[in-house]
Amino acid sequence: METAINITLPEDFYTLCSIYQIKPEVFVQSFIDQVSFPSFYSNPIGSNRWATFCFLNFLDVEESKYEVDEDLESQYLNLFNDAIRYNLDINPEDMIKSVKSGREIMRRWLKAVLAERTKYITDNL
Repeated sequence: METAINITLPEDFYTLCSIYQIKPEVFVQSFIDQVSFPSFYSNPIGSNRWATFCFLNFLDVEESKYEVDEDLESQYLNLFNDAIRYNLDINPEDMIKSVKSGREIMRRWLKAVLAERTKYITDNL
């Protein structure tokens, strides 16, 4: 999925990008590419977890501003953690299978969230 976004670049970020000759959009894309619950939980000692840590911090600080079905969140995070743990216990070296399993649960979670969000439309039919 692609989206056009407009963001304000703070001076410190812009200055660092300029010093290192990094296009801000390249850095932001690289950061976004690393935000992943499946990869984060499948590689607990990996060094590429910082982007997801930032996402989790955002949730911790800002989640109250967003409508989140906490029951669904709890249900699917438990399923997610169980699947990741199961796959890592069976074969700790096979992160690919663990990530794939985690992504499938994330897809199911998204479907459940979307179904819940559209429920108000179909309830009055």
